[in-house]
Amino acid sequence: MSDKFQMMARRGIALPELTRNQIRKTGIFCRPAVTMVYQKSTHQWYLRGEESGGAVSDLGHYVSFVGKNGAALTCLQRIQNFMPNGLHAVVIERELVRVEMFRYQHTYDLLATRHWLSGEANRRPTLESQVEFFGRFGTLSTELWGKDAEFRGGAAPRFYRRNSEEQSPPERLLDALLKITEAVCCVGCRHSHLLEVGATTVTSPIFLPNEKDSVAAKLHELI
Repeated sequence: MSDKFQMMARRGIALPELTRNQIRKTGIFCRPAVTMVYQKSTHQWYLRGEESGGAVSDLGHYVSFVGKNGAALTCLQRIQNFMPNGLHAVVIERELVRVEMFRYQHTYDLLATRHWLSGEANRRPTLESQVEFFGRFGTLSTELWGKDAEFRGGAAPRFYRRNSEEQSPPERLLDALLKITEAVCCVGCRHSHLLEVGATTVTSPIFLPNEKDSVAAKLHELI
């Protein structure tokens, strides 16, 4: 993987400084960072992601997470903010696929990256990251933030390679693509678009495969 793609895999879409300044002026808060957290009660490391972002009429920026197979994940906690276009939910998992999109009017950038932990037992693991899909300048003429809002959730931009051939995300991520396209067109967003509310589930431990602790015990103490 090139240094450019490795950097994006870790940090998210690389936006120019002028673009980042404009996003800040709109009040949109989007935090693509994936971090490692340690639970003292289970002596386990996990990955933490924050679904966040939203839109104004001209632009949108949003990030969320799905499972490695593209299935929806259950959030650890849903967060309600007084200010729109901010933090919406938190997810804790052992492996994540981050889906991030930036929109300016009818033009879209999409980045999907996979994140997981690797390492030896009883040692601090390494956060591994890999780009699954990166598409620039995707186009969608439908005005989902305005007169065509009724089509949200059923429309997504199309991406093309330099040679004009269509570039499609992995099929397992198509549902996530529809949802995050809706999210970057959700003006004044105050809710989660991808993470779901429900009983949080955690897969078998990475370093302690014989551990029988309940889900509640695993999530009891989070740092």
